[in-house]
Amino acid sequence: MKNVLSIAGVDPSGGAGLIADLKVFIAHGVYAMGVVTATTAQNTKGLFGMELIEPKMISDGIDAIFDDIKVDAVKIGVVPSVEIIKATAASLKKVPNLPPVVLDPVMSCKNGDIWLEGESKKAIVEELFPLATVITPNKFEAQEILGKKLESKTDFENACKELLKFGCKNVYLKAGKVDGKSLDVFYNGAEFTYIENERIDTDSTHGSGCSLSSAIASNLANQMSAKDAALAANEYIFNAIKSAHKIGHGCNPVNHFYKFY
Repeated sequence: MKNVLSIAGVDPSGGAGLIADLKVFIAHGVYAMGVVTATTAQNTKGLFGMELIEPKMISDGIDAIFDDIKVDAVKIGVVPSVEIIKATAASLKKVPNLPPVVLDPVMSCKNGDIWLEGESKKAIVEELFPLATVITPNKFEAQEILGKKLESKTDFENACKELLKFGCKNVYLKAGKVDGKSLDVFYNGAEFTYIENERIDTDSTHGSGCSLSSAIASNLANQMSAKDAALAANEYIFNAIKSAHKIGHGCNPVNHFYKFY
C-alpha cells in the first residue's frame, strides 16, 4: 500500500478539505495521512469562521511524517497565510527525493469570490509552484494569478503555458462551463489534453476541487503517469458528483465512496 499525505484545512462537514482528502485516499486504496493547516466553522451552507494552526506546528507535523514514513505523494490544499505557506515549503524542500506533489492553489470559491489575496497569493506561486508535480487551479484562480480574463480555449492554452513558467511540471486547469459542457485542460509542457464532460444539473459539488487534487495524488502514488492520473481523477470526480447524496440544505458534497455503495 502506498502512503499519501494531505496538508490542508478541516471542513467539519467532511465535504471538502482534509477530511475529504482522507476519504479520497481510502477510496483509492492508499494509506491516508494528514497535517492540519486550519480549522473552520463550515457546513453545506457556507464558511462561517476559520482559525489558523501555528506554522511551527504544521512544519513539525510534516517533518515528523517524513522522518518516519515513506511518503509516496503529497497533496497541498488550503495554506491560508504567508507564514504557513513558507513553513510548508521549507519542510518539503528539506526532503531528499521529494515525492510527487499535487498543489490545489486554493484562492477562490466556485462562484469566483476571491478570499486569499495579496502576499499570500504571491507566496503560493513563489514558494509552492516550483515544488509541484501538478497544480489544479480553477479558472478564477488562474485569472487571479495571471491578472487576465480567460474565456476561450486559446485563453486556457495560453494560461497553462504561463502557469507552467512558475516552475510546476504539469497544469490541470478547471475551465468550467465552455460551449455547454464542463471543460478541464491538462498541459504537460508538450501537449494539451482536453477533458470534456456533460454538465450535471446539481448543487452537490462541494469539495469537488479538493477531491480532484487528492485523487490525482493517489493515482501518482499508485505510479500512474501525470496525464493518466489526471484523466482517472476526472472520471472519479464526475461519477462522485453524479452519485452524490444530500446531507444538508446547501451545496452538498460529492460521494467519495460511490464505487462501494
